[in-house]
Amino acid sequence: MHHLKSWRRYVSAALEWSSVDKGLILLAVIIPIFIQYFLWSLYVLNRADRETLINVNMAWSFVKIEIFLVIISLVIIVTGLYLRKKLPNLIFFQHIALQFFSLSLVLMSYSIGTASFCAGLVLLGAPVFGFILLDRKAVWWATGNALAALLALSYATAYDWLPYAPVMIPPSNHTSTLFWMNSFFFFAAPFFILIIIMADQLLVWWREREERIRVISRTDALTGIHNRMSILDFLNHEMVRAARLNEPLTIALLDLDHFKKVNDNWGHPTGDRVLKDAAKVFRQNIRNCDVLGRYGGEEFIIILPGADSEEGQKVIERCRTKLAETDILTDSESLIQVTASFGMVSVHGQWVESHQLIQIADRALYQAKHNGRNRIEVASL
Repeated sequence: MHHLKSWRRYVSAALEWSSVDKGLILLAVIIPIFIQYFLWSLYVLNRADRETLINVNMAWSFVKIEIFLVIISLVIIVTGLYLRKKLPNLIFFQHIALQFFSLSLVLMSYSIGTASFCAGLVLLGAPVFGFILLDRKAVWWATGNALAALLALSYATAYDWLPYAPVMIPPSNHTSTLFWMNSFFFFAAPFFILIIIMADQLLVWWREREERIRVISRTDALTGIHNRMSILDFLNHEMVRAARLNEPLTIALLDLDHFKKVNDNWGHPTGDRVLKDAAKVFRQNIRNCDVLGRYGGEEFIIILPGADSEEGQKVIERCRTKLAETDILTDSESLIQVTASFGMVSVHGQWVESHQLIQIADRALYQAKHNGRNRIEVASL
């Protein structure tokens, strides 16, 4: 599992690479494919029955072509290694790499038949891989040129201007049929496996990234609890659910007492620590089904699904008491204590808009502060 995650991070990191580095990925993929064709050619050329399977002279010609293509690949790689230091975001290099990648694959596909399973797989799979990783315009150009070349070769063979599958001798018996079927799978398998693995890992990474973005967008960066947008969405959801099921719902709006003095006397780092410690205390003392969010500044909101006024007061009182008992360390190594004032309201059987419910709780919070702070005031609808 650890190796899988490391591999996924490595693959996903490619999305952030420079244009030249992404182009170099293509060369790192295509050279093993050339070597694969080369090894296959050597294998079949050394078979005793080669005359019944392949056009020997044409096979030797394609061996030379494969060696030539490897040399061109190495030249492009050396150029890319130079450019990645000088012009790392040069899109033109991707165009060159893509054109070479696609047209060389078309050429290799032509050797065994433009209408073969391998050619179709490459034609469909390569653009998908390219659109995920590379510049879209460069991929479109390469795909268009490769498709045009493939069609041109196909029609040229159809009109007998060129031989179809020049390396291949049409199967005439069970042995040759089995040989070419296995050969097609041999050519297609590495490319197919690469596309599937890359697509799977990149899509998993995208889902994980989307989930991280969703969590970040709904989480208060300082305290790690719901931010204002998230907590209000949750409140709207719970109010609809409570009305549908005819269940009670309680919310409490709270404000840390004299928080401005904490910032003025002890500094903003201590103020941040107070907010984080307060959030931690509240999280530890609400129920598992309750939800805590930062409403803004030093204000928090607690949503208690299924809690009537009596049960809600018990939970909120526990939060108030535990906070007042908590020692918070300042930057000067001294300990301070903070308190909070709470405004609470419960609803059961009535439909109230969420902003109206918050306004009622806010008025109760104001009353708690007016009555001496560090207390709970319960409002009624």
